[in-house]
Amino acid sequence: MCTIGNVFVPATSGLISFKQCELKDKTDFLLPEVAQGAGDIRYFPFLRVGSKGPWAGVNNYGVSFVAADNYLAFNETVGNSIRAVDQDIFAACTKIISDFKTAEGAKEYMVDFYKGFDSPDILLVTDSTSAYFIESFNGNIECIERTEQFFASTNHMRMLYGGVPYGQNHSTYLRLARAEEILQKNSDATGVLNLLRDQYYGDSVFSICRVDRSPPPQEQPYYTQATAIMYANETTVNCVYQINGNPRTNPYSSVIDIFGTAQMKTGVASLPDLVRLLTLKP
Repeated sequence: MCTIGNVFVPATSGLISFKQCELKDKTDFLLPEVAQGAGDIRYFPFLRVGSKGPWAGVNNYGVSFVAADNYLAFNETVGNSIRAVDQDIFAACTKIISDFKTAEGAKEYMVDFYKGFDSPDILLVTDSTSAYFIESFNGNIECIERTEQFFASTNHMRMLYGGVPYGQNHSTYLRLARAEEILQKNSDATGVLNLLRDQYYGDSVFSICRVDRSPPPQEQPYYTQATAIMYANETTVNCVYQINGNPRTNPYSSVIDIFGTAQMKTGVASLPDLVRLLTLKP
């Protein structure tokens, strides 16, 4: 389970994208490092042990992605996924940030990729001015473009049929409603940071920030283990993140101007500091 989304920052002609990463089993998340992509593209992937590729990332052109598991109704049959090397979802997500200079170009590539990828998936691709949200399952694909305000998603489809209903998974619906409520009040960096720390339903699986507790019978024991927040405008890419913990108890680290001066700072705890990093406010 994950909560993903983006917020436009009109004052600085930029965009914030974010992901709360949740897994069932304790996993080691790795410190992100800049990697070389195609041509003059450099990218900043978020990786974890045991995975074939990044769970989020951004490049020096401001192109970023965040993704979430796409849960189906229990009576849906999942087809056999095409798992050749050039059809692997992690390889495809790597190409988003290693090969493309615009979100539109990355979106077109992923829509074509999903035509041959049967497994369900939810993906948000952004750059500093646009965001593309994609749902896919068994060759069926829906994509919408957003250019203002905010967008959030959890783990159920809203454009395609066959998504898990509320009765089979309360958490994905409750988390989405809560995320949208928070961003409606604060469609900015403050809203994003508040969202990722939110425990409106306590430390249960129904909250956005989840801890390792026994879930209700109908829910899987996923809990928050990492968070990535990326900001990009036409000239600068910043990032704040925390790994191997959750944002209520684990301090954020930050990378200012990732592909320029690359100033790394750890333990940034105050909300005003984080807001400044994510919006370029003095």
